[in-house]
Amino acid sequence: MRRSLLILLGIVVLGVGAFLFSRHFSQGTPSSWLCREYGLDPRQAEKMHLLESEYGKRCGPFCDAMCAANARLETMALASVGVTPELRACIAETDRIRTETRIAMLEHFYAVAAELPRDKRRDYLLKVLPLVIDSCGSR
Repeated sequence: MRRSLLILLGIVVLGVGAFLFSRHFSQGTPSSWLCREYGLDPRQAEKMHLLESEYGKRCGPFCDAMCAANARLETMALASVGVTPELRACIAETDRIRTETRIAMLEHFYAVAAELPRDKRRDYLLKVLPLVIDSCGSR
């Protein structure tokens, strides 16, 4: 019994340690990750922080609009007995906002890629494009 308790305690301690370790290394902004991942110099890092800040200001309204449109869609869909013209229009509105958001994301990703060393741009794009493009495993 005592041995089992010690093993269990060891597992818990290792789990907590792993959690704290991963939490420590996963903190930071997306631009911090970029700097670590691609070994950017201080000038490039500053540019990445600026791009991140600019995108954050641009992205916030999209997120707010998408949440509002999704809430309207949910309310309308739950109140409807079928696909009405109003429900179709509501779906189209969520798609319009999503499209604008995806375009803004792509513009941001290309702006970031342009600041990376030429040999690292494709690797970066391969990592971030799945956020915008459902590739269906085409890579």
